[in-house]
Amino acid sequence: MKNQRLAHELEQEITSFIDSKGSLMLAVSDPEGQPIASYSPFVVYQGELYILVSALALHTLALQNANNASVLIIDDEADCDTVYARRRLQYDMAVESVVREDELWHIIGEALLRRHGDIVAQLLQLGDFQMFKLSPRSGRFVKGFGRAYELAPNTLVSDQLDHIRG
Repeated sequence: MKNQRLAHELEQEITSFIDSKGSLMLAVSDPEGQPIASYSPFVVYQGELYILVSALALHTLALQNANNASVLIIDDEADCDTVYARRRLQYDMAVESVVREDELWHIIGEALLRRHGDIVAQLLQLGDFQMFKLSPRSGRFVKGFGRAYELAPNTLVSDQLDHIRG
């Protein structure tokens, strides 16, 4: 019973944490295997993350050719007691392009507009902007020293968390 309550509280904390952040850190490899780190505003829809990025950015070509990416959603340094124990979510993600003509493009575009404001309407009209769906394969929620939890596979938020003991 206590473990179920803790898992439910962690699930709510993770949901609130994701909702409070406007952008994510993104790591992907280019076609030659060179790492690229970047960031992007995002929106959550049906348990997956969606980003809208310019083809002029280095990470966009890498995303087009990648099967996976790593995503980090993290507290700002100014909001934590120590830089070594920032609260964070890390996910291993499958990457998939969203076709501009697809209904999903419009659904996600509207969600991005509501979350990030009028600039999104302009970006959606630009031909070089592309949308990607990032689907979680695995994830980890770190609340601080000795408080790290593995998420159940294929979920952003899970009530099935395993405490990691080192």
